[in-house]
Amino acid sequence: MALPLVWLADVLSGAGLRVRETPGWRERTATSGPQPEPVGVLEHHTATPASYQDPAPSLQLCIDGRPDLAGPLCHALIGFDGVVHLIAAGRANHAGKARASGPVPAGDGNTLYVGFELDYQGVQQGPSPEQYDAALIATAAVLRHLGQPDAAARGHKETSVTGKIDPGHVDMDRFRAELGGGTGERMASGPDAILRRVEAELLGPPGPNGEIQGWNTDLGPRTVVAMLVDLVNGLLAQPGRNPAGHGAAGDPEEIKAAFRALPPERAAPLLAELVRIQQERQPEV
Repeated sequence: MALPLVWLADVLSGAGLRVRETPGWRERTATSGPQPEPVGVLEHHTATPASYQDPAPSLQLCIDGRPDLAGPLCHALIGFDGVVHLIAAGRANHAGKARASGPVPAGDGNTLYVGFELDYQGVQQGPSPEQYDAALIATAAVLRHLGQPDAAARGHKETSVTGKIDPGHVDMDRFRAELGGGTGERMASGPDAILRRVEAELLGPPGPNGEIQGWNTDLGPRTVVAMLVDLVNGLLAQPGRNPAGHGAAGDPEEIKAAFRALPPERAAPLLAELVRIQQERQPEV
């Protein structure tokens, strides 16, 4: 029998998010109580420092749990880079006993809420822009699927009976207002979302002050744009090529080696997406 939240993969992917399915997530469930019948979405932070180089340090913890609390600890973990990792399609031990908050009644928070953990420290560190945006998109998508209002997006600090502070550095009233203003929906689909994704893949995550810093590759910090420029310049410099770049094809192994320097799953999906977009824009003959 399928667990109740297996639809998360389709809903979140359909919203334009980068979704990773952890092995076994569709069958993963806690045994501490009944299966979820969610009427809201609950936002958390993991209390673990994260970075663009190590965007999801709490992934295995969220799957396995802690010595004092069995896993899974959430339904999805949102990394510092905005990637959403699916953890469990069944019950997750993320909320505990919940007090009434907004339109969501008091009760078993693990039954009442879909739980999103944002992987960041929460006191000295807030969520990254990519992470915050992904949380908005994911929350909006889930609430629409559930048929629940934006007010059903709550923070653990708003439902906890034990004084939790998460998600730190997130104003939940502003978060809900951005959902209500359609921010989550606008970010989730359409040309702007495609351009934002392509820009992020080409230039890498921004630095602390918004500067372009590229991906951390085997050759050092490099953007995909720089890699492509180096590749093209190398091909043009080969003997037998004219200034227009025509001539014998470059060594396929050199091309492969150039892209192997990029982090896994960066180069090929990006190029495939760009080819698809280019093909769609070709006029009919």
